[in-house]
Amino acid sequence: MKRRGISVLVTLTVGATTLMMGVPAHGATFTWSSQPLVNLKAEGSVINGGFTNFPTKSGLYIQQCAAPAIAGERPANCLDLAWVTSAGGPGTLSPTGQISFTLKANINGRQGPINCLTSECGLFFRLDHLATSDKSEDSYMKISFVAPTTALPTLAADSITLTLDGKTLVKNVPVNLVYRAPAKISASSTSGLPVTIISATPECSYSDGVITALKGSGLCALNVATAGSTTFDPARANFPFTLTPGAQSLALSTISVEKGKYRKLPAESNFGESITYSSNSKNCKVTKNALRATGSCALTATAPAKEGMWSALSATVKVKVLKKK
Repeated sequence: MKRRGISVLVTLTVGATTLMMGVPAHGATFTWSSQPLVNLKAEGSVINGGFTNFPTKSGLYIQQCAAPAIAGERPANCLDLAWVTSAGGPGTLSPTGQISFTLKANINGRQGPINCLTSECGLFFRLDHLATSDKSEDSYMKISFVAPTTALPTLAADSITLTLDGKTLVKNVPVNLVYRAPAKISASSTSGLPVTIISATPECSYSDGVITALKGSGLCALNVATAGSTTFDPARANFPFTLTPGAQSLALSTISVEKGKYRKLPAESNFGESITYSSNSKNCKVTKNALRATGSCALTATAPAKEGMWSALSATVKVKVLKKK
């Protein structure tokens, strides 16, 4: 693990407030500042902090993690605390404002329960789904808790299963989503608690179990969560989508026309682009979108692409000529 961005801890006292600051080194881009992360209440301590020099390549995930089994590796057993991104959106936090989250001694990570009273834990920062494999901003800050006077309650871990058109998704791992092709989202939780789903970015909309890409390039994401109960921890997850161009299409593939008569062809594609027709035979003549045929032929229909939205159209229309009535 490259411990960049929070390599040296400096404790400052300003009036009655003590701050812990991560001092960037070796070209790291961000600094995190908050109250000290040691001797925290095991039952839960609200941490208020903020960033300076926030990364520009993508947002950051903030997690509470068990220390990695092998020094230098990313922590594997973690609980997501916050998603911080300049892009904004429901369920995200802005890097220019105050960042708040709660740290507890007993948590449920993605690989199982974590007891931070008996095992080392830390606050972990990593780039979000826009740069999943980029470890340049990986930063780990050790945290500690004071043993409580009474036993802490043990809550069961909750998990959320999300499917896209029946295919199970993996949180923080992008899958393709086609522009303007509605896709069915289904969600369930281990606890049986209701799952709240919101679109975290304006590039996609979500309503009544359907997610729709509003652009044909970039990324969007859904934030999902359960509220927790007296027996289950709350659960949260981020599911990103890679947006791909829409498939431009024509409303027909064959057409019948009476010999010597005119018949109109679709003037626009499903995305409103003007269609141009050409014929492979003198039997058919197309003027704008009006077809006149004296014999069978095939037409080629084309329409331009729109960058970041949909691909170009190239389709074949078979023309069948009917005898005059």
